Amino acid sequence: MAACNPNEFGFDVIFAWEDEKDAQNQNAQIGGAINRDDITCAICLLVLREPVQAVDCGHRFCTKCIGEFHLINPGKCPKDWQDIQVFPDVGKKREILSLKIRCKNFTDGCKWQNELREEEASKMFPNFN
Repeated sequence: MAACNPNEFGFDVIFAWEDEKDAQNQNAQIGGAINRDDITCAICLLVLREPVQAVDCGHRFCTKCIGEFHLINPGKCPKDWQDIQVFPDVGKKREILSLKIRCKNFTDGCKWQNELREEEASKMFPNFN
């Protein structure tokens, strides 16, 4: 699903303390405090973008991902198939957007690192030092 337009689904990022090998490990601890699974969409398997959480089961999804899933399977959780209602997870969104990421071009020498909320600035003004 994320291959369609990744800017509409989850964030495909590398965190500042990860190297490419760690980024592939979905169970990696982020900065020693956050489990990557806790910030990963259960549908697109990327870092949550505009996260929502299911009221009863607690599973989290990107708003766009669960919206598209519900077009085919209305009101169901894709993880456990329970009937669900979702709510915007503002706290998780704030937590995710404050995590430090590095530029996708870091292997080419880009030194840019900043909070995830600043990702768009990296695309507009690449800093190759």
